[in-house]
Amino acid sequence: MNISTTINKLEGLKRSVKINVSKDEYALQYKKDLDKYKSSVKMDGFRAGKVPESVILKNYKDRIHGDTVNTIIESSLKQSLLDNKLDTASPPKIMIEKSGSPEEDIEYTAEFEIFPTILIKNLSDIQIELPDVNIDDDDINGVIKNIQKQHTKWEDTKEEAESGDKIVLEYEGMISGKPFDNNKQENFTFIIDDEVRGDDATVGLFKQFYQNTLKIKSGSSKKFTYKMPESFADKKIAGKTIEYSIKIKHVYKGKAPELNDEFYKNFGIVDSDHEAFKESVSKYMKVELEQKLKAITSADVNQKLLDENDFEIPEYMQETEVKNITSQYESMQQKIDDTVKNELNLIARKRVKLNLMYMKITEDHKLTVSDKDVSDFISKSDPASQQQIIEKIKSDKNYLNHIKNKALEDVIINHILSVCKIEKVMKKFAEVVN
Repeated sequence: MNISTTINKLEGLKRSVKINVSKDEYALQYKKDLDKYKSSVKMDGFRAGKVPESVILKNYKDRIHGDTVNTIIESSLKQSLLDNKLDTASPPKIMIEKSGSPEEDIEYTAEFEIFPTILIKNLSDIQIELPDVNIDDDDINGVIKNIQKQHTKWEDTKEEAESGDKIVLEYEGMISGKPFDNNKQENFTFIIDDEVRGDDATVGLFKQFYQNTLKIKSGSSKKFTYKMPESFADKKIAGKTIEYSIKIKHVYKGKAPELNDEFYKNFGIVDSDHEAFKESVSKYMKVELEQKLKAITSADVNQKLLDENDFEIPEYMQETEVKNITSQYESMQQKIDDTVKNELNLIARKRVKLNLMYMKITEDHKLTVSDKDVSDFISKSDPASQQQIIEKIKSDKNYLNHIKNKALEDVIINHILSVCKIEKVMKKFAEVVN
């Protein structure tokens, strides 16, 4: 096809391509499309393929013209992109200036985004800190104690609250005497814990609740203030001093079950075989540890890739990813305010950048995903979900592609780990999994 192309670089990764296709090309394609109609159109009073051209043009002239223009635009744009080595990252927006005829050229402009040029820094320069964990008896006994805690039987009491007790209270928070979003809760339930975990804001707030419920009984009321850190996610209350009013509704004392025959039976262990129970717990811990180490390592590798490689990403890809994440949030009935929107944009941007880098690494290092890789990915998944994955693959062919992509991510991460610099750091089981 004889076409002329003018390329203009717009903002960022946006490009504009102005394409001219001669009227002669239009005439040739129009004749082909007309001939198709002549051979296929069926009309009353005429045999198939014998409808006069004049009758066809009277009824289908505009449609034939439309088919011709669409065909020429599709083929000419494809040729132009190929000739000029333009790899589109968004659907082209077509603006027709001249629609073509035997007397007039077709002229149109296509606007789109291209994929960025990505130069991944040397993977061997990446430094990864990898936890080195040896599960010992102390670790196993610690997990057993946690299992006992999880099966604690709670008894409502009128006694003073102590560390380890379960508390149910209602609270209301005010800022300068005024309420704010989600400032109250009727049945806020927690266990008073000496070892609070989480981000600084969460830890600080929970410590306040813990401290202000110690040594008081159900039915008691109390007030305290807490200044939210400036870094708190909800910017409407970040840095603000909140006056909390609490009322204790219940204080529950807990009693953990003893390690006896009745307890062991819940886990399929007979004859009060404590060693068998420990072995079962140990196997579970190894699976949990492997999954946790995988998550930690992947997150570390991904962050290193993001930190070391900066490039533009197509706006269309980011917007599409934001829509996908937003849809997931909405399906879980999560509230989406401005703060959440900003977080979603950051998450989407990271995902798109990582996916583009994954594509580049896969291409540069000729990585592929085999049936064994897929099988390994499934076998290393959460044991409870393995059968669900297998069943979903059987019922949904598209889901297999999803699993292949996840398996390919593992292949990429493992490749990076095979060439990067790894420093092993001794850590306890609880430090890694909690």
